[in-house]
Amino acid sequence: MTQKLICKISSTSQLYEIEICSGGLNHQDRYLSSLSSRFAIITDDKIASLYGETLRDTLSSYGLDVYLFTFPNGEQSKTRMTKEQLENQLFEKGLGRDTCVIALGGGVVTDIAGYIAATYCRGVPLVMIPTSLLGMVDASIGGKTGVNVPYGKNMLGCIYQPRKVLIDPSTLKSLPKKEVVNGVVEMIKHGLIADCGFLEYLETHSQQLLALDSAVIEKVIYESCRIKKEIVEQDERENGKRILLNFGHTIGHALELITDYSLSHGEAVAIGILVESYISVQLGILNQKSFDRISRILEQYTLPLCLPSRFPVQTILDAMTMDKKSLKGQPRFVMIDAIGSCLAYDSAYCTHVEESMIRKALQWMNDALCSH
Repeated sequence: MTQKLICKISSTSQLYEIEICSGGLNHQDRYLSSLSSRFAIITDDKIASLYGETLRDTLSSYGLDVYLFTFPNGEQSKTRMTKEQLENQLFEKGLGRDTCVIALGGGVVTDIAGYIAATYCRGVPLVMIPTSLLGMVDASIGGKTGVNVPYGKNMLGCIYQPRKVLIDPSTLKSLPKKEVVNGVVEMIKHGLIADCGFLEYLETHSQQLLALDSAVIEKVIYESCRIKKEIVEQDERENGKRILLNFGHTIGHALELITDYSLSHGEAVAIGILVESYISVQLGILNQKSFDRISRILEQYTLPLCLPSRFPVQTILDAMTMDKKSLKGQPRFVMIDAIGSCLAYDSAYCTHVEESMIRKALQWMNDALCSH
């Protein structure tokens, strides 16, 4: 079954289709040929052997001019150097403004390839084909692209919307369970900030989801994409409501940075969700019953919720100063006040928290979530 959503950015006339179709990866020749006759598939070295080479050969068989470009798998490759190396390879092949970039892979791939498409020859068409659950429900939708720098995650990049997002849930069968769970964290986040009914569905269907039951997977992907695209449609540039999508990420991104990405994105954000919820409880915004429910669903999906070691509170605070929501070097937080609801703060959707409270929460994190 094919399901479709249309993402229409309210501030522009731009719109694009999000298509969810199991087995649809190698049946896009008609659509792609309407965009261009030349294609640069950008992926990592793992996805290249799983899907990239087949996609290249399939599109080539329809008379399209297709090139496959790869880089080493992993968050450590999400750098300015990787972007430059890939761009040089595109130039060496003589690819110009008539080239369409296909981002094939997980969140690292979609971020890098999207950033290349946005800047190569001042912008070329982009098609997102995410192959990880994280990529499907988060990274491929909304136009965020970028790379990491030593000062923080995703600190260089831009917002550049794709022409289409193609989601083929059958590619999830090649993922290790840990990578599936990484994507589940973003879906849990979507339920927590915007849809209590969706969170309840995730609570009652965890076994089927982790077993990749096709009906459950397609439903949760569709609903999660719906939530994200509805938020992005209202606020493309993250000047307001889109900030809600950063719930758990202020602390999560800091943990990724200080662990040199040994904590996966999902693991770090899950801890971030828990600690930022703890702050809401301590401030009297969120009740203890809701906090316990958040903790249970994260545990239900077998998230470790464990730090590799204790970290000095100041080190974590320093890592948060470059968070994109920060003002004057002070981090701001999305505050959940109930399951499915966040505080608006005069349409800023995030707020400063007293440093003493942040320190208390980080100390709690060290004490409660460190096995050493």
